[in-house]
Amino acid sequence: MDAIVLVGGQGTRLRPLTRTRHKSLVPVCNRPAIEYLFSWLEGNGFRRAVLAIGRYNDDLADAYRAGRPGALEVVLVEETERLESGGGIRNAVHQTGIDRRFVVLNGDVFVDFDFAPALRQHVEQGADLTLALHAEDDPSQYGVAVVDGNARVTGFVEKPPPGTAPSNLVNAGVWIFERGLVDEIPAGAVRVEETLFPSLVARQRTVLGYRFPGLWADIGTPARYLDLNRALLERDGLAVSAEGASIDPTARVNASSLGPGARVGPRATVTNSVVWERVSIEMGASVERSILADGVCVDADAHIVGAVVGAGATIAAGATVPPGTLIEPGARYDGPND
Repeated sequence: MDAIVLVGGQGTRLRPLTRTRHKSLVPVCNRPAIEYLFSWLEGNGFRRAVLAIGRYNDDLADAYRAGRPGALEVVLVEETERLESGGGIRNAVHQTGIDRRFVVLNGDVFVDFDFAPALRQHVEQGADLTLALHAEDDPSQYGVAVVDGNARVTGFVEKPPPGTAPSNLVNAGVWIFERGLVDEIPAGAVRVEETLFPSLVARQRTVLGYRFPGLWADIGTPARYLDLNRALLERDGLAVSAEGASIDPTARVNASSLGPGARVGPRATVTNSVVWERVSIEMGASVERSILADGVCVDADAHIVGAVVGAGATIAAGATVPPGTLIEPGARYDGPND
């Protein structure tokens, strides 16, 4: 079976990290985020992944233009105009000649579940469309699906205000499509979540929801991206440091990932953070609940809490970076009035 991976977005919610790197390439425990999707597809028997790549995403295209090792074939479809999810699906299907049932995945999600039961339910009930759903304690930031006792989707609510959601099941960004649905996608740059999906339910077509257990994450924002890294570290006991990273014997690193070439100096601390490649954290500095992109320099005795620091930025010696601060790539931060 083929899979279409929608990676056409610009990653605006993940800035400043995505000013210099496609959101699908941001490292999750030192692996590009999209590699987790590829591994999931390969492990569930998919043969081909079609990347629906948007404009100005040359770094992602270059990373996979020659494919990747393993049994999963990766094919690129590069869009010349903004198509949204509906146009992207239609374009990918036509460009690659998909002529049977296929799966669509949002490129900014992490999923880890057995696909076979979802497909079996889809086939046995003769569904036109199946949506993978995940239970969330707070569904207010997601698209919510209402499902009856037979697993049929009866309605959708987009980002319901807190406490008003009719369900806690959110659209997890994995959809099983029958090929004929492509011809029902409205023309132009449209989102299937807002057009095709509600239309199918209103016409009483068979749209199923498959609730899956296990870990799921949307890495579209820095907070969710940080949460996913933390969850994987807690679940899998992954090593915190990549090959080539160095940690001074007097430094402390807890529940964090360090990228290749990262360096943590004497008496420095890194806690609940994601540190990309070639970051230097100098003597006595502390980093907590933060994301440091590649090439960031944290000078001696600086303190960062709950911040996102873009590639190549510098945090001056002794500076304190407060929660919620976003520092653009290449910038220098000397204090809160910068």
